[in-house]
Order: sequence, then C-alpha cells, then structure tokens
Amino acid sequence: MNQDPNDALADAEVLILGAGPGGLTAAYQLLKQGVKVVLVEKDRETGGLMRAVKHGDFTVDFGYKHLYNRIPEVHALWSELLGKDFLQYQPRTGILYKGRILERDRSFKGLRRGMPYRLLVSALIDWAKYSIRYRNRTIHSLEDYTYARRGAKFTRIFSQEFEERFKGVLWSDLPAPPLMDKKRPWKRLMTDATKNLQKQAQWFHPAKGTGQIVDRLTEEVQRMGGRILLNTKVKQLLCATNVITEVTLEQEGRTLVCRPKTVVSSLTVELVAPLMGIAFEAAPQELSFQRGVVMVYLFLDHPPSFPHTSLHVTCPNTTMARITNFGALGGEMVPPGKGCLCIEYFTSAANFLMPKTDADLVQYVLQECEKANLLRREHCVDSLIFKLPKADPAASWEDYCNDPSRKALYDQLAEFTNFYQINRTGTDKSTFAGLMAAKAIVAGDKSLFENATRPDVNAPWEG
Repeated sequence: MNQDPNDALADAEVLILGAGPGGLTAAYQLLKQGVKVVLVEKDRETGGLMRAVKHGDFTVDFGYKHLYNRIPEVHALWSELLGKDFLQYQPRTGILYKGRILERDRSFKGLRRGMPYRLLVSALIDWAKYSIRYRNRTIHSLEDYTYARRGAKFTRIFSQEFEERFKGVLWSDLPAPPLMDKKRPWKRLMTDATKNLQKQAQWFHPAKGTGQIVDRLTEEVQRMGGRILLNTKVKQLLCATNVITEVTLEQEGRTLVCRPKTVVSSLTVELVAPLMGIAFEAAPQELSFQRGVVMVYLFLDHPPSFPHTSLHVTCPNTTMARITNFGALGGEMVPPGKGCLCIEYFTSAANFLMPKTDADLVQYVLQECEKANLLRREHCVDSLIFKLPKADPAASWEDYCNDPSRKALYDQLAEFTNFYQINRTGTDKSTFAGLMAAKAIVAGDKSLFENATRPDVNAPWEG
C-alpha cells in the first residue's frame, strides 16, 4: 500500500480512469486473470454515483437506485459479491398529487389506484371531453397524444408533471408517437389502466445499500494487488495513429506519467475528448450541460407515514420531483424505528435552488414536505445536501443515437485500438461495459466489447 505511485504506474498494463462501478468491475475481472491494473479516481473515495451515503447510524444509497436484473452476467456478479446480503424486495412507487399519495401500479389498489371517487369521476368526465375534442383534431405533440388517450386530468395526475421535470422538456414540445392505435377510446383507456409498469418480476437490493457493491469490489481489487490512486485527476491523453501512448495525471500538485498498454475510461465522452485533443461541441438541443440535481436527505426519528419505496411528484403546487424512502427497501440501511428520505429536485443551471444556503434549502424542503402531508418537521433530526450542477437525471445511453455530435464522437473514440470507453447510464449497463472490456482485453479482441456495447445494439440495452 506504500508503493510509490510512479512505480505502480510503471508496472500498469491497464490504466482505468474512474473507480465507479464500471471501472471497479473491469479491474476486478482483469486482476482475476493476472493482468496488472491501476485505477485513478479524482474523488477521495471509490464508487462514483454508486457510493454510499454514511451518516451516523444510517448507510443509504447516493440518490435513487433501482437495480435491474435484465443483464444476467451483471446480476450473477452482484450475487457473487454480496451473497446473502443481496436481498429480494418489492418496489412500490407512489404518485404524490396535491397532498395525496396514489399508486402508480394497479398491483396494490387495483384499477382505481387509490383515487377518491370524486377525483376519479372528475377525471373520467375530463377524459370523455378530451376524447370528443380530439376525435377530428390532428395530433401534433406527445401532450396531444396522451390527452387524446387518457384526458388531461389522468395524464397530469399520473405522469406528465413528473416526466417534464425529470426530462426538462415540456410534452407540448415533444413529437407525438407515429400512430394512435385504432381501439375505441374506452378500450385505449383500459389498456393504459391495466398495463403492468414493472419491468421485471423480482427485484434485489444490497442490505447495506448499493455502496456495498462498490465497497466489495474495492476490497477485492486491493486484495488481488490492484492499485487505486485517489485524489488523482487526468490531465492529458497523448495519442498517435489511433493509439494512446501516454497518460498524464495530477495528484495533489504532483505530475504522474503512465504508458499503459490499454486505457479503460469511465469518463463521459465529452470530458475525455478534450483530454485527447479532440474538439467536441454539444448539439443545440443537448440538455445535459444545462441541468442538475439537488438531493436533500432528511434523517427522521420516526418512520415515514407511507410504505412506498419511492414517490413520483406530479403535484403542481410543489417543486419536488422524486422522493426515495430508504427504509421501505428493507435491509440495514435505516436503523429500526427511524426513517430516511431523499428529496430530489431536477433543475436547470439558473434554478433558484442551487445558490440557496444549506440552511435555507432545508427549511424550504421541510416546508414543501409538510405542505404535501409527508412528515412533520419535528421528526427531522438532521439533513445532508448534495448539489450536482451538471448531472442530468434523464441522461440515457440512447441519447448517443439521437444526438449526431455525440454519436460521431463515440465512433471516433472507438477507433482507438487500445482505448475502451465504458461510461454508460445505469449501474447495470456500466457494470456490463466493464465486464465486456475486461473480457475483450484478455482475449485481445476489442470487437467483443464494441459489438456488445454499442448504442445501436438491441440487447442487453433494451428495456
């Protein structure tokens, strides 16, 4: 552990940029095959956006984390690392609308989703009006499309407000799907009402939070002799004829140099490109650099009054967007008899929340929670705040297909024969990219990685 960083870098066959889930997984798999690996991480701890939030007796996720088991290799890895601590649970998503919590899925309270009869009847009348209104009207936008199917009231209660906050785009500005199905209006409404929104039958979560996965990976990487350099920034990647020849790093004012055979990068393409001397300009419609997330953790001396694992906020009277109830996930994240909520706000760079002081922000959040009947402020004993000004909550790997400039940049980076770009949105997808990068490096065949993880690949990225 006391080895000089330059000595470790001199021995490195593979240099991994970023010690998040993808980078740690790649290192773990490579070390098992005897490959000498060094990871560099700009932060003071490993894990990236999957790291744990530890506060007193609480150990919870960093924001909202839903672990899919759609990629068998990833689910097998997580099960291998966690054993009995990989617990099965039942997710339950609620809809917070005007101080009332409804059900997103019919699994819990049937077709009515917990709606009071007065609200249900008014929404049905509204649906009937919109069905008539759009009978002979051209449908231009996603808003038109959903209003024609469900009416404005059902749409606003169950999805529109949350989705617009999440994605940062008004539905009136988005194009309608290509075709409206030919079913009668009542059958279309029933199709939407009976649709199963759960994407998988079984859900699992680490007993001590998703940070437990990266903690185990970190332990295994170090146990097998891998070196992790924390507080280390990447300054330059020197390239020649589609090969990275040298990487310059900076650690606490000290310059470090590495000449690895292979480089694996968890950095986003727009961050890594300038380091390689490649110019990149985001498309005008790109929102990722204009948005951010504010996460406010409220630690409670009493469990929340609702049993849901998360709430989507569609209420027009609040600016909250999503709420995670960590105690409802089971396991050991929240001490018995206590509670922990993560309140998320999806913002633009100019939003008024970012410049608020922590004290003012906590008071603002408590006021919103009380107004929404979520809690009483005397039950909140402490708080933590994370401001992520350049984190787009709605970023997806599919954006690379829709944004020509990003797609072109991805294709340009893919031409480097000793460079593996494993940054993906979604912990399972980034983990899979790390697995496939390690497999391709050991086999000496980069096509194994590219063919399985490109943006235009259907599986396992679908779903």
